[in-house]
Amino acid sequence: MTRDEVLKQIGSLSKGEERATLLEDENIRNAVLSSGANVTLYSGQLREGSSFEERFSDVYIGLIQRKNRQGKKDGLGALGGLAERTGHLEFARTPKSERIKLLGQKDDVILDGENVILTDDMEIIRKNNVMREMREELSDLGMDDISINPEKMELIPMPKVKDDNYMINIWDGKGECYAITPYCHLYEDTENLMERIVEKSSEQVGGEVVSYQKVNLFEVLSAFGNKGTKEDSLEDGRNATKDYRYPHEYLVSWTLAAKMLNHNPKDMISLAQEVQQKSDHPVSFYRIAKATGQTMEDVAEIMGIDKATLLKMDEKSYAAEKQKMSDFSVEK
Repeated sequence: MTRDEVLKQIGSLSKGEERATLLEDENIRNAVLSSGANVTLYSGQLREGSSFEERFSDVYIGLIQRKNRQGKKDGLGALGGLAERTGHLEFARTPKSERIKLLGQKDDVILDGENVILTDDMEIIRKNNVMREMREELSDLGMDDISINPEKMELIPMPKVKDDNYMINIWDGKGECYAITPYCHLYEDTENLMERIVEKSSEQVGGEVVSYQKVNLFEVLSAFGNKGTKEDSLEDGRNATKDYRYPHEYLVSWTLAAKMLNHNPKDMISLAQEVQQKSDHPVSFYRIAKATGQTMEDVAEIMGIDKATLLKMDEKSYAAEKQKMSDFSVEK
């Protein structure tokens, strides 16, 4: 089936389970597949402390607050977004004299010597994707003089992550739409970039990005599952001002925490328990696995721990939540 035929078929189905089931067919998904890329800036090191909240007190990450086309808050996230891809047919139809205009605008168009060429190399495309999106999103905040070195970005391997939520649950069946394979990166901020962005930010009318925040890492480890209000809810009921928009970007925060704890199983289990104790909603790794189209083993591999450790983290988190509910019931 062609891409147009697959899009028509998906658009004819009800949102939710019917579309999700169809996209489980890799041939179907590949026909409408594209990519996205993001980067999470972070700074700081662990310190001594009697709790993980204290130990992570000097570790920060940068998060943007997005808004959707209707002007409503649309969740927190890293700098990044969908790739701008050209495709072989479109590139072939573009006159050679016009192709140079695609540089910096299309992530798969690059300069090879004096020739403008099309590339399928995802190593190149993902980096171009991040740099272009970062440039556009910071422009939404009124600045054009901050950038990063793409060669210093650390790719977090997530080979089985799927970001198909828009196609499954939101798309109205009209216009272009893609199933997305995201590429997530970490970038250590040793130049106080986050502070500079926060200080210089000023929301521009019509932009996608509302604000940029420098947030303590421990705080965001529970930033998925907050219940939204009538005014500020994502399509699945989560809070659009407190939650990550995309579950794979939320997973990056836990991957960073694991990295800082040297992937120590005992520490990771205790961290999950403490995060749940401080959270007013359930913290579920199984939910993240389901939301990203993965197994628990896949999620564990991304974090750099084994499956048994992740299952124990989920178990301890659940026990902590259950104990809180029990204590609340007794107090009441």
